[in-house]
Amino acid sequence: MTNWVCAHAMRILARYFLGVTVEVDGSEHLLRAKETPCVLVANHQSLLDTVWLAWVLPRNAVVVANMFISRIPVLGWFMRLGGNLFVKQGDKQSIKVLFEDSLQYLEIERTSIFMFPEGKRNPSETGTLLEFKKGAFYLAYCTRAPIIPVAVQCTHPLYSWADCRFRRGCAIRIRVLAPISTDSLTEEDIPALIADTRSDIQMACTSLSLPGTRTKLF
Repeated sequence: MTNWVCAHAMRILARYFLGVTVEVDGSEHLLRAKETPCVLVANHQSLLDTVWLAWVLPRNAVVVANMFISRIPVLGWFMRLGGNLFVKQGDKQSIKVLFEDSLQYLEIERTSIFMFPEGKRNPSETGTLLEFKKGAFYLAYCTRAPIIPVAVQCTHPLYSWADCRFRRGCAIRIRVLAPISTDSLTEEDIPALIADTRSDIQMACTSLSLPGTRTKLF
């Protein structure tokens, strides 16, 4: 079973069990991943990010997730079936293996990689992002893969804490930003690239969370 099929199944389950829809703006930028393997980077708020991002996952792509997610019923099953990559946080050997596997996917299997550069879940009520880690950007530099930034609106206001569920009928908004070329990137350019990408995603997240913001239903 391919990862795209697993992602499609998660979209159906999200609509049925969570009662939410997902609206995507900038989906045309995902066409770049059809032409060449890309490194996609997104903000990370909760375990459900892997569900929302099923709406923007390129057909030939895998997601990098924390090892413990692979053991979660249903979500973990779909993630494993899709051939996604798992890493044990803070384990240097696990991180080394992840980097080698990611290189294999990008350079040999021509498969895009989806990563969360904050490095951990950030359930901020304000939507302020954590500092981005270097890994995804260094991977893009080593392989000359384009970077596609993805912003997911702050979902905290959409969750009913009294009922312990998302408000029925709410829409999660996602924006795909224009691909960033790494063809002429030097290693010295990486810190500025990280800062600029984080800033772009932060601005998009803030914009998506403004009242009355609507995007294209996808």
